[in-house]
Amino acid sequence: MNTPLSRCIALLFAVLSLTGCDRKERASTRREAPSSDVAPEPDATAPAPSETAPAASPEAPAPAAQPATSAADAAFLAEMKDPAVVEAPPKPADDRAAYEEWFKKYQLDLNDPTMLDGDADNDGFTNRDEFLAGTNPRDAASHPEAKAAHPAIRLKEYNEVRLPLVLESVSGDKAVIRRTDGGEARTETVRAGDMLPGFPLRVARLAERQQIDKDGNPMDRSQVVLEDPMTKETITLVKGLPAKTSASYAVLASDDGKTTLKVRAGEVFAWPGVAGATYRVVDLSRDQIVLQQQETRKMWTISRQ
Repeated sequence: MNTPLSRCIALLFAVLSLTGCDRKERASTRREAPSSDVAPEPDATAPAPSETAPAASPEAPAPAAQPATSAADAAFLAEMKDPAVVEAPPKPADDRAAYEEWFKKYQLDLNDPTMLDGDADNDGFTNRDEFLAGTNPRDAASHPEAKAAHPAIRLKEYNEVRLPLVLESVSGDKAVIRRTDGGEARTETVRAGDMLPGFPLRVARLAERQQIDKDGNPMDRSQVVLEDPMTKETITLVKGLPAKTSASYAVLASDDGKTTLKVRAGEVFAWPGVAGATYRVVDLSRDQIVLQQQETRKMWTISRQ
C-alpha cells in the first residue's frame, strides 16, 4: 500500500538514518583528527572523560613545558658560565705556613724559645729582624740595612695615644682590667660580651696565653680584645702593657728630611717618587716600624736612629 502516510513515514526514517550516520562520522573524525589550538565544540552525546579516558600512568609522566629563554636570559647564563666572573680570586699563602717554611729553610729550630732573639750570622741583626726583612739569617752580608730595594726612609717621630686601661689578668672566662683614669686606680671584672663601664667598648674575646722569653722564663701574655660597636675598631690589651689606640701614628722621613709622611697601623701607602711599590704598616712603636711591601709580601723593619 502506497499511501501518502506511508511515504511520509519512509521519508522520516531516511532522514533519521542520515542524521545518525553524519553524527558517527563527525565523532570518528574528531577522535582521529590531530589537536589544534582551537578546542572543538563538545559533543553532547559523547561520554564523560572520566568514563572513557584511562588513568595516566605514574611511571611515564608527561614532560613539563619548558619556558622560552629570552635574549637577556641567554646573555646572563653565558656570563655566569664565564670562569672569570664566577671564580673567586686565589687566596694569598697562609702566613703561618710561610713562617715555618722560612725558618726550616735556614735550619733554625722553631722549638728553641731563644731562637728569635739569636743572631745566627753575627751581623748585629736578630733572626726576628731577618725574618721580617726577608733576608738570609746565615749570611752576614744579607741583612735588613743591606737591602737596596726600599727607599731610604727613617723613623722621625712617634706619637702614641693610649687608653687609660691595663690588663691585670685573665682567668677562665673572666678578665680583670685596671682603669687609670680619674686619678684613682680601680678594677673592672668583665666577660666576653660585656660593655666596659665608662667606655664605649665591648669585650669581644679574651684568652689566657703563656710565652717563653729569651732566657727561657715563662711570661704571661694573656689578651683581651675590645671592640667599638659603632666603628668596629678593635683594641688589644696585653697583660701589663699600655693599650694603644688607632690614633697613634708615626712620622717617616727621607734621609735628607725633605719628604715626610704620617702613617698609622694598618694603613697602606706609597712613598713619594717610588713607582710600583706600596707598603702596609704592620706595626709601629716608639723604637721601630714594621712594613710589608704589598707586591712582594716581604717584611721590612725601620728602626729609630
